[in-house]
Amino acid sequence: MSYPKVTIVNSTPYVARGQVDYLSLFCSDDGYTVSANGATWTGPDRGVCLVKRVSATLNTPQGNVEAEAYTSSGTAYSQYAIIYQPNGNGFAVTRVVSKVLETGPTNEAVSVEPEAEPTAEPQCRPLEQATSK
Repeated sequence: MSYPKVTIVNSTPYVARGQVDYLSLFCSDDGYTVSANGATWTGPDRGVCLVKRVSATLNTPQGNVEAEAYTSSGTAYSQYAIIYQPNGNGFAVTRVVSKVLETGPTNEAVSVEPEAEPTAEPQCRPLEQATSK
């Protein structure tokens, strides 16, 4: 079993450089450079390494600008984007999650949620409390 390769899409008009940090000390972090305007970087095979952080620094005409990094306690998710966010510090690295509109049987728009994020953690149910009588 291995997780999908990490991909990063740069939706900004600036070249970006950054790093993908993995959770385990047994995993090598990946540095990357991605061109502007929708270019994509795809990392090497990562085996069972969980992503902990994805950072980016953009080379703008005003100088290098650090984007708000994506952080996690450890995720198997693999698709990220560098975006402009007007209400934040300017730029951010975010997971790529999109909602798709499809047509239902009566031709009305039906919202379809994306698949859940893959997880390496087992799915557990809470224990029910026993009551004595």
